[in-house]
Amino acid sequence: MHEDLRTPLKPRSRLQRLWERRPTPATAAWIVTLALLSGAVAWGLMTPPPKAPDVVASAKIRPVDPRPLASTDRIAEKDGKSTEVTVNGAAPKGRKDAPRLKIISVPGDDDDTVTEPADPHVPSAENLPRSPEEARRQRFAPLGLPADSPLVRAPVRGFTERGPSGPLPKVARNGRRPWQVYGRPVPKEVLLSDRPKVAIVIGGLGLNARSTERAIRELPGVITLAFAPHAKNLQTRINMARRAGHEVLLQVPMEPWGYPEVNPGPKTLLASAGKRETLSALHWFMGRATGYVGLVNYSGQKFLSEGPALSHVLHEVKRRGLLFLDDGSAPKSLSPELSMVIGLPPLAATVRLDTDRDPFAIQARLAELEEQAARKGRAIGMGSAFPETLEALQDWLAGLRGRIDIVPLSAMPKLKGKN
Repeated sequence: MHEDLRTPLKPRSRLQRLWERRPTPATAAWIVTLALLSGAVAWGLMTPPPKAPDVVASAKIRPVDPRPLASTDRIAEKDGKSTEVTVNGAAPKGRKDAPRLKIISVPGDDDDTVTEPADPHVPSAENLPRSPEEARRQRFAPLGLPADSPLVRAPVRGFTERGPSGPLPKVARNGRRPWQVYGRPVPKEVLLSDRPKVAIVIGGLGLNARSTERAIRELPGVITLAFAPHAKNLQTRINMARRAGHEVLLQVPMEPWGYPEVNPGPKTLLASAGKRETLSALHWFMGRATGYVGLVNYSGQKFLSEGPALSHVLHEVKRRGLLFLDDGSAPKSLSPELSMVIGLPPLAATVRLDTDRDPFAIQARLAELEEQAARKGRAIGMGSAFPETLEALQDWLAGLRGRIDIVPLSAMPKLKGKN
């Protein structure tokens, strides 16, 4: 017989007996589900319904009478009392203070309808611009300036040729020049009027995206913009400016006094360089983009005072059908005299707008520019895209009131009369 049969039986504990009687997992799941459902039903039965909100005020609303509303500026009698009646928020005659509420009386009705007046500062949806071009027209129309329209898309066939560093401008077969096709059109009546003419050029664009976009957006299209050739996405920026109605110039770095310690940038045109080297650097700058009406010097006090070096540039500018603007920073510049000898329009800025960036100083320079135009018939101002310059220029334009005509730079060679 086995030994385990001789072992006496031991009584099982309560915990062991309960464990043997445990329910199966399926039974346990049903028990938990029924418990949860029972709890949810009991909670719903025991929760009282929400109280109705207390009534603060009540009013009887009657249908709107389709008949016209009562007239304005009269005294309405009601219950023996006088009530001032206005329509559309207008004050009764003899009173300057407009009421905060307007009372509209409907004929044949004893009740008054009280409504808030319309806010005069909220623009009407009917007058909101439907495009950026329309917004620009609405903004500059009060200034009395010509409407801005996108300029012809560049490049125009027949006005470019392939160069070693990119497309180069050229005179078309019919003799038409790039500065004529890429320039902003000016109405004939403006060109022939006796009012003084002012052209303003704002340079330094392309290097800072924010200031570039602000100048393009906030200045009217009659302002000519000049772009730095080393800017990234140069053609994109020029296209953006031309779509807003601005004609553009290309700034060319030229040797200043103190070079190379004072360095305007890579490929600066040097006064000591030969013709081939000078034209090679000039063609590199020209090939950076298309759609410009001409060139303007950037720095270059020494280069502009050297006749042989400068003549190479001016001859090439004429051969390419472009304009050349002297920015007025070189007191000993030979560009006006050489331009006349070579056959280019002698264009030079007579006022530098922001050598002092103080807003009052810029306003004084703009007043000087206007005085020169009144005395000589025309004047050219040159500035940079500084925030102070842009703000002062916009304030000045808003106060002109038709005293002078603002024209793009390309209009200057078309003017007749006093120089």
